[in-house]
Amino acid sequence: MEVKDILTKELVVFDLEATTKEAAIEEMAEMLDERDILADKATYVRAVLDREAHSTTGIGNNIAIPHGKSESVTKSAIVFARTKEMIEWESLDDEPVNMIFLLAITDSDKTDGHLKILAEIATKLMDDDIVENLKNTRDEEEVIRILNGGVVEI
Repeated sequence: MEVKDILTKELVVFDLEATTKEAAIEEMAEMLDERDILADKATYVRAVLDREAHSTTGIGNNIAIPHGKSESVTKSAIVFARTKEMIEWESLDDEPVNMIFLLAITDSDKTDGHLKILAEIATKLMDDDIVENLKNTRDEEEVIRILNGGVVEI
């Protein structure tokens, strides 16, 4: 399982309205719920917020990768969002966040898939050009192209 397998243009949002970490996770989880990716949105959101309480998923450079283990995920997916305003996330660099990757991983993918996806995203986000392109694009398909190294499979 790779990012290209679980991120679709329907799960890319620009100008997310949320102004808090909790609201951002809730709003993004709603996108998953609307697409029947979650069996129980409240359980999933609680798992993500519990993970946040344990340690931040704000990795720095205005980016967060929230995730949580929950049996309520029926299909692995990623929601990518940019927020209208910066959100305090208690990030590792103490800077607010405006780019969020919300991971929803099924139980069957959790063992190695979960870590593989996290590692793939984190590795890509170490590339300043990728981050800059993600911050500037207004095209859902371009987000997928950027994260797939220029290849789009739609």
